[in-house]
Amino acid sequence: NNNTIFGYSKPTFQPGITYSTKTILQCGIVAVAAKLSFFELVTTGAAGFPVVLASVGAGMMYLPMAGKLAGLPLEMTLLLTAGTSICGVTAITALAPAIKASNRDIAVAVANTVAFGTIGMLAYPYLFHAMCPTPEQVGVCLGVSIHDTSQVLGSAMSYSEMYGEETALKAAAVTKLTRNLGLMMAIPGLSYLHASSSSRTNDGEEGTNNGDSEKGNVEETMSGLVSFQKYVPPFLIAFLGMSALRSMGDYAFATDALAAAADLGTSGIASPTSSSSSSSSQQLLFQQTMDFLGNDVSKCALGTAMAGVGLSTSMDSLKGVGWRPFAVGGSGALVVGGTGFMVSSFVM
Repeated sequence: NNNTIFGYSKPTFQPGITYSTKTILQCGIVAVAAKLSFFELVTTGAAGFPVVLASVGAGMMYLPMAGKLAGLPLEMTLLLTAGTSICGVTAITALAPAIKASNRDIAVAVANTVAFGTIGMLAYPYLFHAMCPTPEQVGVCLGVSIHDTSQVLGSAMSYSEMYGEETALKAAAVTKLTRNLGLMMAIPGLSYLHASSSSRTNDGEEGTNNGDSEKGNVEETMSGLVSFQKYVPPFLIAFLGMSALRSMGDYAFATDALAAAADLGTSGIASPTSSSSSSSSQQLLFQQTMDFLGNDVSKCALGTAMAGVGLSTSMDSLKGVGWRPFAVGGSGALVVGGTGFMVSSFVM
């Protein structure tokens, strides 16, 4: 029965479902940022950065056009764009509240990215092993071609075990981390695109009433803060703040390590002090805390949120969707992965 959950009516669970799909979801999104460090990107991911930039850019340009040509709803198109170009379900759940996407659009986008991400996870290790001359390129291609972080790491681990190439796993992990950083630009950018498109639609509908138009213009320009909050939701500010905290922490401890190395080079004597020991323990505690937030907390929170989305979505809502969303998502996945492979062949 679509109106019951474990024999209880759906309204009984509605407060918890709503809390899961909003508050817990946004907390999970912020927790993801605990593992997004600019410092780690610069030190270990510079080689794959051009590949990530090209593949993400290709997806961000292609998918909105393909969705429009296929006649998909704007919200569904933007969710497919974020999920396929950036990081699968995480990007979808991050963007959905910012553009007020319906549960139906979320369910279709999640089903789309999970399906093609799973296909890539199973097929790409063999495909890229045949096409790429080095394991580093294989890892980079896996990192840009498969949607979810868990799917990327699963495929890279399979490749590492099959062919004995640990470097592919490391390259895939760093490349995927670099790709995930695109959330910081994609979410406000796609939110702005959604708001701009909605605004143009509303202006077209109300264009015959000059008085209402003038009133709308006054209200639109009354407050820059209102406009800022419209395009940049509060949880995104928290997301950026968490990433900045991780980056500043990494930078501070790296600076301490370099200073200690410089002192050792000057004196030539390694003499551990209480201050260096304290710094090491603080660094370990900081890293463990960030890893706990970025891995354990984010997985639990996002898993709970997606369970809430599932409980609030009936399979009836997927009826009548047709093949077009999957054609757009599948072709978008090929564009993102194909671009990544071509660019990596030139730069690596």
